[in-house]
Amino acid sequence: MKYLLLYIILFPFLFAQEIFTEYLIEDSDTTDVFSYQIPSGYNPLNKHPMIITFHQWGGNENSNYYTLFDEEANIRNWILLSPFGGSANNYNHQGMQDMVEKELLWMIDNYNINKDKIYMVGGSMGGATGAIYANNHLDPSKPMVAATASASGILDCERRAIEMDGNNSMIEWFGGNYDEVPFEYHRNSAIYFADSTQSMHYNLKYTPIYLDFGITEPHRTHAEDLYNILLDYNESIWIDENPTGSHGYSVFDENHVCNWLSQYNLDYLNEPQTPNLINVNLDESSRAYWIEAYNQIIEDEFIKINAEWYESDGGNNESIYINQFYNADSLILHVLDEDIENISLQINDFYNLLAIGFSGEIINQIFDYDITINGPDSSSCNYYFNLNNNIFWLNTHTNCQLELGNYNIEFIFSTNDDINQDGIWDVLDVVLIINHILDISLLNNIQIEYADLNNDQIINVLDIIEIINIIIN
Repeated sequence: MKYLLLYIILFPFLFAQEIFTEYLIEDSDTTDVFSYQIPSGYNPLNKHPMIITFHQWGGNENSNYYTLFDEEANIRNWILLSPFGGSANNYNHQGMQDMVEKELLWMIDNYNINKDKIYMVGGSMGGATGAIYANNHLDPSKPMVAATASASGILDCERRAIEMDGNNSMIEWFGGNYDEVPFEYHRNSAIYFADSTQSMHYNLKYTPIYLDFGITEPHRTHAEDLYNILLDYNESIWIDENPTGSHGYSVFDENHVCNWLSQYNLDYLNEPQTPNLINVNLDESSRAYWIEAYNQIIEDEFIKINAEWYESDGGNNESIYINQFYNADSLILHVLDEDIENISLQINDFYNLLAIGFSGEIINQIFDYDITINGPDSSSCNYYFNLNNNIFWLNTHTNCQLELGNYNIEFIFSTNDDINQDGIWDVLDVVLIINHILDISLLNNIQIEYADLNNDQIINVLDIIEIINIIIN
């Protein structure tokens, strides 16, 4: 979907720094508005952390500049983004998340943002937004949340609707009451307290969470109960043991919040096997770290994944355990890196799994490959591999599904490099050989070595045929 963002300057005289406003326009319609602040020390040559602030009920994209987060951001050389989110009365819906992702990507395209340090904060209605966004965005190829802070956050939409004896804004955005469309309430909450099996709080295991609330708040149990549930599960969670203030942003000490957030980043995702353990409920077909669910079966039920990935034999062999996989018929393992020689895949539990794909950073650098499978015996099914859209798919034939058990899969990658050394065998390499044969532009000694694919010490059309076969296969 094409979208256009327009640019104006908003009330520079009201705030310490210049505030810019942008409009998110899709198909000629304005879908959202957001504002942002660039710190006075911004240097386009340096990567800058970003803090995203979500307004309270009835607020807008400018409300959060009356907190101290804009000042803290300026002092720390952080870029600040403040979305409207499509509505003054409800943040917690899928459309809002889509808006925020587009606005965040626009900011990344236009400013030098440190994608390992994207923080989210919010008050009241916006207090849960960072955790909800984190639940739904676990793909390391896209922007993720490094840490989030909640002030009086409405963490469980269903519990809040019951506490209020109904909630018109949630009914509007979710398409019904909590007992009519329960999945919409659960997928747009940080946690569903009444039934943890239908909750996305599992996805917060690696997201640092800061919980604050007013001393007299009747629904402070949202934060307290979440803290108790995640205490031995989440790796970094903090709660205010001496709360002050009444509700929303007023309970925050902005300096303390930013100091706490600044401890965390997403550097750990640069390691292929991090995190080792994945335990998530996905609301749709999507990627969570190094595993991806493909083809959701039941749309209003979660895709459940529990998987582990460990190195063995000095890092050359990888052991992957699929302990649970439910409500999708295919999964993709983004595990192929330069050191992999053998994958031991153990499938312990699944429902209706038809195919497993393998992908990774070296998928486009493969010169040749040979795959052997020693898996479960099946009298009725035959296994086969095919390459499609840069993914090696392990499939079964019609009317079959994968078996439980162990699969030993050996990947053999050639050490040969392509001629122009861009890591991909393609038509550019063919052109270089043709130019060499026609004396238009001669290859250097290293390129000649790479170009002589049949090892006959001659660069000719036979080598071109070899390259074409590589490209086709």
